[in-house]
Amino acid sequence: MRKSILALLIAWLLAVGTLVSCAASNSEPSGGTATAEASASPSAETSIPADRLEQVAPADARAITNPADPKATLVLFTDYQCPYCAQMDTVIQQAKKDYGDDVRILVRNYPLPKHQNAAPAARAVEAAAEQGALEEMAASVFEHQQDWKALSTEDAENLFVSYAEDLGLDMEKFRADYASDSVRDRVARDLEDAQDLQLRGTPSLILDDRILELDSVDYGAIQEQLDAALNK
Repeated sequence: MRKSILALLIAWLLAVGTLVSCAASNSEPSGGTATAEASASPSAETSIPADRLEQVAPADARAITNPADPKATLVLFTDYQCPYCAQMDTVIQQAKKDYGDDVRILVRNYPLPKHQNAAPAARAVEAAAEQGALEEMAASVFEHQQDWKALSTEDAENLFVSYAEDLGLDMEKFRADYASDSVRDRVARDLEDAQDLQLRGTPSLILDDRILELDSVDYGAIQEQLDAALNK
C-alpha cells in the first residue's frame, strides 16, 4: 500500500512539473523520520562562475568515467538515503554506457544533514572506492535503502559491513578506511562544497558550468542535455 501511495505521489509531482528530489532544507516531521520531499524547480538554470568550478570538480573527485580527452563533465551530487538518488543511479549507469568515451562523469557526496544515515552510507561507499568498488557498493546501498535508512547508525553500519563482505572486499582495510579521517574529511568537503554552491537538494547534476534543472529522474532529459553539450 505504501509503495502504491509513493508511486502515485511521484506521478503527481511529474504531472505538475516539479523537480523530484530530496530537499536540502530541513522539513522533517516531528517524529524525526527522514522522508523524501519534492522541491519546486527554478525557472532557469544556474551558471557557476569559473572561479568556483574547482568546488564542482576537484582533481581528486571520484570518477565513474574518465576519458582521456573528455568533451564534457557531468557531476552528480548524491545522498544515499534519498530515494530519488537511487533512481538517478540507474540513469547515471546508462549515461556511462552511452557517453563514457566522451563525458567525464564524477560522483560526489551530498549527505543531507536531516538524513541520519546518509553520511555513514557515504563513508561506506568511499571506503569501498578505496578498493575500486565504488559503483558496486553504491548499488548495494541503494538496493537495500529501505533496510537501513530508519535504523540506528550503529545498526546501519553493520549492514554496510555486510554489503562489503558480500562484495568480497578486504574487510580489515574496509573497516580502517570507513573510520579514517581521510574518508570523513572527503565526505565533509563534498557536503561543504554542495552547500557553498547552494545546491537545493539531491540528486543535483552539474554539466560543465551549469546546474541542471530537470523535471524528473528521467534518462531522456539528461540525454538531451548531454547531446547538446557534445554538439556545441
